[in-house]
Amino acid sequence: MHSELLFRENWEGKFRCGLKKNKSDRWCTQMLIFRVLIGTWLIFLMSCSSLQELQKANLKRQQDAHARMKDQYVTLEKPSDTNVNVSGDGLKIDSTHYSLSFSEDLQQHTEYDTVSERQQSGHGYLVFMESLYQFIYQIFGFEPEHKIHVILHEIYRGTKLMATTTVHSQNRLQSNGEVLKIIRGIEMNFPMNMFAQLPVRAHELTHAFTQIYLLPAWFAEGIAVWVEVEYAKGRDHRKVEINKMKLTLDGLNAAQEWGGDLDAGADALTEWRYNYCYAIVAELKERFGEDFYPKFFSLMEADKLYQRLPGQMTTSFLVYYLSQAAGEDLVPYFESLKFKIKRLSKDEILDAIKSANKTLRR
Repeated sequence: MHSELLFRENWEGKFRCGLKKNKSDRWCTQMLIFRVLIGTWLIFLMSCSSLQELQKANLKRQQDAHARMKDQYVTLEKPSDTNVNVSGDGLKIDSTHYSLSFSEDLQQHTEYDTVSERQQSGHGYLVFMESLYQFIYQIFGFEPEHKIHVILHEIYRGTKLMATTTVHSQNRLQSNGEVLKIIRGIEMNFPMNMFAQLPVRAHELTHAFTQIYLLPAWFAEGIAVWVEVEYAKGRDHRKVEINKMKLTLDGLNAAQEWGGDLDAGADALTEWRYNYCYAIVAELKERFGEDFYPKFFSLMEADKLYQRLPGQMTTSFLVYYLSQAAGEDLVPYFESLKFKIKRLSKDEILDAIKSANKTLRR
């Protein structure tokens, strides 16, 4: 009995130990599986985290690149380039609003002396210029009727520091006896040193848009610098105080007497004229709002009297339309700035045009 009891106790003890051992093994196995699952999950989370960090880093790089390009190009809203056509020799490239060609001296340059280089570069240039065209169009709300011919040079007129925009016009006698000034074409010339600068391109393209109206030189340069500085982030010019003017010996504002400069090097007076004319253009926009200049140009386009002028537009003619756009007489404003100006009515403008046309027909 004792031995039987002892056997039973030993067996039950072993059984209990066996049960404990089995439970322990199962627990260990479960813990092992749990740890494997946790480890796998952690690895997965770390992978996701790494992927997210990588995606964030890529996004930041893209955003930084976008910001840099925006600074360089003003806008990244590039139009479709399907209308850019490149000639087989790469010497002429056409798009919706431009034709582009390389001057002979630039064709000798190592970056443009092969067909493929000219084709690739020219294609890229016009894709960007089409984008800039749309940008300027949004500012003014109108566009020239003619394609703009862009000619790229290594050296232009003996320098790498001068770009020009020329509006070619011709006087034509109409059947009713009137003489109309017809725009025949627009040409922009850039040495590559200047073409590489966005503010310069914006400045010259503004001329291409606005000089179809044969504006006075002081206003043409002022509005081009306005776009260059305030839209294309140019840093070559700054506003000056309008009331601190420079006068001619006749006591007139030296800005109005400006015929425009084609010299590569600007003296102190020329630099002041650029800055002063820009200050006037900017002040008028600040006073009369964002729509002031689009309204001004639309008024001139509506009656097309600028086409009937015998020569360049006068400041008095210009101020007539500026006043119409502003809704107030701006003659006193320009008189306060020592501009030589006359208040004109529409009838006086028409009479002056008729008188000038009679002279031209003689």
